[in-house]
Amino acid sequence: MRVFYIILISFTSLVYLQAQNDSVFRYDRGSLYMMMIKHPNLAFNKEIEYVFGNIEKPDRFNDHYLGVKSVQFAEDQDQVKNIYSFIKQVQLGKRMVAKWFNRDKQTGGFDMELVKERGNYNATMIDVNIAKERIRGLSLLEDAGERLLSHTYLVVNDIYYVDKSNRWQVSKDWLNFATSLAEPWLPGGDTGTGTSENPLESSYNWLYGGLMDNIKGFRVKVTSYLFRLKWNDEIAQQFYSQLYTEAPDIDVDKVMKFNESKDLFTLEYVGKVENVSSKTSLFGVKTNEDLIKKVCARALDKNLADLQHSFADFRIKAPLVSLSPLKAYIGMKEDMNEESRYEVLEIQFDEQGKMRYKKVGVIKPVKGKIWDNRYMAAEEEVAEARFNGTEFQKVSGGDFYEGMLIREIK
Repeated sequence: MRVFYIILISFTSLVYLQAQNDSVFRYDRGSLYMMMIKHPNLAFNKEIEYVFGNIEKPDRFNDHYLGVKSVQFAEDQDQVKNIYSFIKQVQLGKRMVAKWFNRDKQTGGFDMELVKERGNYNATMIDVNIAKERIRGLSLLEDAGERLLSHTYLVVNDIYYVDKSNRWQVSKDWLNFATSLAEPWLPGGDTGTGTSENPLESSYNWLYGGLMDNIKGFRVKVTSYLFRLKWNDEIAQQFYSQLYTEAPDIDVDKVMKFNESKDLFTLEYVGKVENVSSKTSLFGVKTNEDLIKKVCARALDKNLADLQHSFADFRIKAPLVSLSPLKAYIGMKEDMNEESRYEVLEIQFDEQGKMRYKKVGVIKPVKGKIWDNRYMAAEEEVAEARFNGTEFQKVSGGDFYEGMLIREIK
């Protein structure tokens, strides 16, 4: 029976090779929750908060959004301390785990549907009843924890406008007056969780008007703080044995224990990066919102790329989508340049059926063939925006095949 499950896992896990939604592959990737720190007393805070709420979140991560997009602190001296206090106060780690296991607010029960979806497991393999029988389930659940839950991240972005001269003061005063009229309709109250289906946009008419002369040099400074959900064998064992319960046999005692747990699920600080946005081209920019969104989106992408450069566990993996030429759907958005190097990884399985990555080679981008996939690059009409992927050349290694994953080497 054990051999059967290992073969089944090896077979079904190959779904990452199958193209979905116009050849976009499914593959192992981290889960990310992004927030921002707002500064109500600073110029353009409401505008930055508004566009942050409407910027598409990174498609190289699974979206682990929990309902709040922005947070405000009383003082700004130690943001890591502030974020830790926020995490503890709202029990963010527990909320992340609850989302992973689709916790039902009414019954307190869990299920494994999201784990199945993100882990490319099928219903037979992930069935918790297998764990109870000690056939294959415990090893599989450990695998899910190592591959999925332990790669759950929080990135909190401290974003504020860089004031370059006193000439902004007039603009700031006028804009603060204009946007204050919209405050009662801000999305989701102070949480910024709403959408544009509200009166806010009508109060932000200046965003949609012609580009104002004194906003053309708009720049922001972004400091991004990276946190990671703490998940290990000890935490997993306690969760599965003492807290996990599912329909139709909901264990009320386990529901109560999960409700009362405060310190089991935590996040650990990984590190931070900071950058000031670079000069932004006005090609393709028609409104003030276009410009602010473009500046903020590119600054956030730059910080995410720098976090990946600095912290190996946070680095994304992308599949090879063709062999002739070697090609993958990453590029300038991920801060790729001619000096970048990527290891090519093959998925293998150990005797317990756990997924492992084996390095089989190294590739580098082809000069002049790096895809410009940055926000609004197509509107700038740059040639590289039309590449639809970056081409690579082999540095070392044997035979590659489509679906192998590549990961940047520091």
